[in-house]
Amino acid sequence: MNLKSQLWLSVAVGAVSTGLCGGAAAQTATPPASTRGAVEEVIVTANKRPENVQTVPQSVFVATKSVLDRADVRDFDDITTVAPDLTITKTTQPFNNSINIRGVGTYAFSIATEASTAVVVDDVPQAFQAQAFNSLTDASQVEVLRGPQNTLFGRSASAGVITITTQAPTNTLEEGVRLMATDDREQRANAFVSGPIGDTFKFRLAMGADNYKGNLYNVFNGQWIDGHNDANVRAKLVWEPAPSWTLSLLPYWSNTHATCCTMTPYFLSQVDGGLTYGKFNATKFAATQAAILNGIVPGSNNRQVSADINPEGNAVDYGSGFKIEHSLGDFTLLSVSSYDRYDLHDLQDTDLTAYNWGPGGPNPVPGAVAGGSANGGVFKISSVTQEFRLTSPSAGRFRYVAGFFFSNTKGEATFVRGSNTLTQDGNLTTVPPTTSAFANYISHSSDSNYALYGQSTFDVTSQLTLVTGLRLNRDDLHYSFADLFNNVTYGQPTCSTKTPSGLTAKTCSTYDSVTGKVALQYQVTPTLMVFGGYDRGNKGPAFDLTSTLTTRSLLAAGVPLAGFPTADAVASRQPVPPETVDAYQFGFKSSFFDRRVILNVTAFDEIYHNFQAQSRDDITQQNELNSIGQVTTKGVEVELFTQVTRSLTFNLAGAYDKATIDSFPAAACFSNQTAALGCVNSQQNLSGAPLFNAPKYSISGNAEYDRPLAGDYTGFLTVAFRAQSSVYYSLLNDPDSKQSAYGIVNLGAGVRKGKWKASVFVNNALDQSYATFLGRAGNWNINPYGATKGAPISDAINWTPGRDSHRYFGVHLDYNY
Repeated sequence: MNLKSQLWLSVAVGAVSTGLCGGAAAQTATPPASTRGAVEEVIVTANKRPENVQTVPQSVFVATKSVLDRADVRDFDDITTVAPDLTITKTTQPFNNSINIRGVGTYAFSIATEASTAVVVDDVPQAFQAQAFNSLTDASQVEVLRGPQNTLFGRSASAGVITITTQAPTNTLEEGVRLMATDDREQRANAFVSGPIGDTFKFRLAMGADNYKGNLYNVFNGQWIDGHNDANVRAKLVWEPAPSWTLSLLPYWSNTHATCCTMTPYFLSQVDGGLTYGKFNATKFAATQAAILNGIVPGSNNRQVSADINPEGNAVDYGSGFKIEHSLGDFTLLSVSSYDRYDLHDLQDTDLTAYNWGPGGPNPVPGAVAGGSANGGVFKISSVTQEFRLTSPSAGRFRYVAGFFFSNTKGEATFVRGSNTLTQDGNLTTVPPTTSAFANYISHSSDSNYALYGQSTFDVTSQLTLVTGLRLNRDDLHYSFADLFNNVTYGQPTCSTKTPSGLTAKTCSTYDSVTGKVALQYQVTPTLMVFGGYDRGNKGPAFDLTSTLTTRSLLAAGVPLAGFPTADAVASRQPVPPETVDAYQFGFKSSFFDRRVILNVTAFDEIYHNFQAQSRDDITQQNELNSIGQVTTKGVEVELFTQVTRSLTFNLAGAYDKATIDSFPAAACFSNQTAALGCVNSQQNLSGAPLFNAPKYSISGNAEYDRPLAGDYTGFLTVAFRAQSSVYYSLLNDPDSKQSAYGIVNLGAGVRKGKWKASVFVNNALDQSYATFLGRAGNWNINPYGATKGAPISDAINWTPGRDSHRYFGVHLDYNY
């Protein structure tokens, strides 16, 4: 029996033998109505010390345990359903996903590229964003710190930080389980046990298992895909050998088997069969529309795909944090150490079909092997971190936190683009039906980070407070890259400065930076605080380690570096320059009616210089990580939390965010873009265009109404909703990538008594369909020009539907004791 089966069995046996029903996702039920008279007080760690969120002079969105429960937030992806202006740009696998705050994120495919949004779990930073895409087992609170947070959190925080805090060990023995099942075949079980062992030792153990069949049905093999089957374990072991010492060990493990992620036909303009498929010698070997679709009907309700390769994204993540806290009188000295290992095995169907392009197929390509094309590889990340932090007493006019931080992250990525078996497609150097070249490489990266930081808070008067912060940072980054097919290497020996053709190239980078902040807050009344501040953030240089470095074709005459291999030209122009940001924010935080109403408003303006993004390079004509001159994001964020009555709680959050590319006059054209659509000499001017996956308007809310019933029972109703304006999923503003505005409503009802709770729910009650990705289907031989090219205008679009892009029903059963 594998470990996942053991986890499922242990949860089920516990539920049957002891009558448990509760869980890691809801271990503390919402307090009874009779005990609720005001909005709950929220303590955050945005400034690396516990503080009431209403006293923190910056924009912080907080989802407490009760909010996470009401909105049915189960996985990291679900945080976007409660936090406005937080989006996730999805790709074919989690390593390339981008977490965006206020429209800003990093969308790149390289292990030597820094993210824009940091994720921190129990004081331990995640080395790569991919590690975050997991279930929120045992989470007690999620904080979204908007805007640059480099001063206290360092690298990968130029757009913001998401901090996740899990439940602490309890002083008395507690156990619980939560079971969930849905009518679209998702089953989830979470369990925990927590309590003391003797007088000085406490522990908490939480585990979970989740299985979802998927959103798409593969008509070729009769299997569901875009689903997952995962298991995870998280523990906290706390030892207090003396009143001034606390030692905490925080081990964790997760294992995910995902059939994620793929695309399926969303739109074909010629449904009568007039389109053909395949760019590889399209006049001779293109497949018919009927052969590719295999009975699938494109459309917004299409949940079918025909592919001979099921996608895979299988990941194992394990490690531990170790915290030592020592009280020095009123001061606190904290050491936080961590080790993490993350492995991801990825497989995708390149041609997205079940068509046989080789022997035995309807029209075999000479030299090809049977089947189609696929791509995949392995990502391996290991990291160690060490932080020492000194925190002053919370009382007094002058308060501060200061520390030292070190991290070392090593990455390895292997990648093959070839046949279905990830080998060369016969004797071909390209991969039918595409025009992409066969690729086979392995890359390595090593990044060491050193930093000294400090932040102070000084009460100038009893009402006026000055906050200042500074961070001195050094990044040492180097890489090596081996093109195994062409027998070409870069960065070997370490820090070599020549490409195989003799061009000068950097394969190492040392980058020193200074970031900081200054803010003022003024306590107008005990319940009204106004604030304003400036933050300077940055993101370090980056190396673009992708299949572009396997392109050996020579640059054409008339461009710089003409006659040199494309890959060498790319390498010689790296690293990509660092990205910097100047951010301003102003706002107020207030409460009314004895804290029954809390209203917070923040206005912000952020200017990013040398914004790092994937785009087409003018010289090499390759999709590379480049710098866009300037990007700005400005807007307003509002949070309203109300305890309307003792029985009715209502929360509302919204954002207006105008994220704009200020300067990008020589952007690449999107596929098949015509002159009428702005493409001139293979370029378009995107200055003034919106950033991708950055909704201008977003809103979310949730409410709960409790009503006493007979026999000490309490009934409750919940509603959660979210809505956003339209977005482009392409940086190039391809109209085929535009997702229209949409809204989702979730409803729930249940009953609780004492330690148990049962509820039913319907998610996406209005059955609204939406995509996590929309884009032009490049392998279809479409004609965007119309009669000038001898055929009607045609188009083709693929999409990936969201998990809750259809209505589904479910049930929760909880018990704590």
